[in-house]
Amino acid sequence: MNPANRANSVKETTHSHSQSVLDMRTIPDMLQSEFDQLHAKFKTVSTLHLTDLQTEINGWQHDGIITKKFYEQNYSQFVFHPPSTLTNAHSIIVIGIPQKITNIAFFHQGKRYQTIIPPTYIYTKIRTICKEILSTILSKQGYSVERAILPMKLLAVRSGLGKYGKNNLCYVDGMGSYTRLEAFYTDYEFPVDNWYEKELMKSCSSCSLCQHTCPTQCIPNDRILIHADHCLTYFNENIGVFPPSIPKQSHNALIGCMHCQIVCPQNKKYLEYNQNTITFTEEEISCILQKTPRENIPQTLAKKLIDIDIYEDYPELPRNFTVLIDKKNAEDSSKRHTDSLK
Repeated sequence: MNPANRANSVKETTHSHSQSVLDMRTIPDMLQSEFDQLHAKFKTVSTLHLTDLQTEINGWQHDGIITKKFYEQNYSQFVFHPPSTLTNAHSIIVIGIPQKITNIAFFHQGKRYQTIIPPTYIYTKIRTICKEILSTILSKQGYSVERAILPMKLLAVRSGLGKYGKNNLCYVDGMGSYTRLEAFYTDYEFPVDNWYEKELMKSCSSCSLCQHTCPTQCIPNDRILIHADHCLTYFNENIGVFPPSIPKQSHNALIGCMHCQIVCPQNKKYLEYNQNTITFTEEEISCILQKTPRENIPQTLAKKLIDIDIYEDYPELPRNFTVLIDKKNAEDSSKRHTDSLK
């Protein structure tokens, strides 16, 4: 045999062997390998538990744990059945991906201000990556993938991916509460159906830091669910005037709130910031504060808001930027007064 052909024959044999080894890996093994590269974790749940999720969510409203208004604002968008494009779905894949805090800088009247966007708010890129991983692996086996629109924290805790904190957030080992949760349907039937009772982290039983630091006192002692309609996050994610009961100095993020997460001992070693700071120019902030209709804002501003997934929150931004400006100005004024007394 020609040496060159012999070499090719060896290569082909080696390639064929490695391909067969690769093909012997199970779908869960292949997914685990891909998600490990994102430092992500996942669990699989049978679609038979969709009725369990719906029953529990509806029970919260029926029992008066959440108000009808809060239910309609926050839970009415959930869909407790697979989409029409995947009616034969057998499993739900629940994924937890670690995320960092995003720094925001903005300028107003010649002054520089700083704030943050908490983890989990910027999601489009990571959601796309997750679906690409699932689709690539499952489609090769003849299966399909579609996003699941479900109560993510409850699903993640019931799947065993995470546990509840006293602040009603989902904590995943190795990530804390700084975890973006995503879920997808597939017609592949995973061999493992993870389904457990809800569990509160053991460390919460001897800790009350989140309760003491909460500016609206919305974290109770007698249940896992917080009084979410009193939470600062609830107010700054929705249109309206902030209630007088919310201290002006409590505002700490452009959207959402970090008070209970920052003080949580279970989060200490997972607190990280993105290296890049998102900056809004004087002109862009002026455009927002003047409540320029969203369809009329400059394309550069629109793209910036889309890239950090707050374009849909544009109606709340004038109010949220304003309270952050007022807070910083009040702090600076107080400091100048203190310095003048020294």
